[in-house]
Amino acid sequence: MKQSLYIAFEGIEGSGKSTHVRFTEEFLKAKGVSFITTFEPGATPLGKRLREMILQENMDPFTELLLYIADRKEHIKEIVKPAINKGMWVISDRCFLSTLAYQGYGRGLNIKLIEKLNEIATEGIVPNLIILLDLDVESALKRCKPTDRIERESLEFHKKVRKGYLEEAQKRKNVIIINSSLPKEEVKKKIIEILSNLTDQY
Repeated sequence: MKQSLYIAFEGIEGSGKSTHVRFTEEFLKAKGVSFITTFEPGATPLGKRLREMILQENMDPFTELLLYIADRKEHIKEIVKPAINKGMWVISDRCFLSTLAYQGYGRGLNIKLIEKLNEIATEGIVPNLIILLDLDVESALKRCKPTDRIERESLEFHKKVRKGYLEEAQKRKNVIIINSSLPKEEVKKKIIEILSNLTDQY
């Protein structure tokens, strides 16, 4: 059996995560790779209810953090860990890095506390690879129509989040930054090159 692999797509709102997760699905299907696609928050039954609260209800930033952590705990336990144990690849739209960027840099909560909570929630199961799709905030927000309270946050908030992603990416060897202001097909080509190397290895 080939080794499982856990890959997450990250980035600010409108960075192209969903689009490139879909392209990744198509590529892996063509390669005959056994995989599941998932997302945070909201992929589990409990997570779905947590997602509705997080995205629609106004709340204290610390309460928001704890709800994201609760969702992550369920996500790892119910979806990610079982798939890895079966030798499947896991392709996720978002992971622990989002919480550092949004609640840490965006909301200004304590980074070390968030890291500790993430360690508990993930049980040490973190992506082998994080593909960070990066572009300037103004361009990103033009791509999406705000439908929830996170997307409706101020321009300054989203700039802090982007700054958080870039700073945290520099600390980690498993993060690859891709300029998603490039044409969609060019971004896709770069991701396919990365995935092609991984399918040969795994």
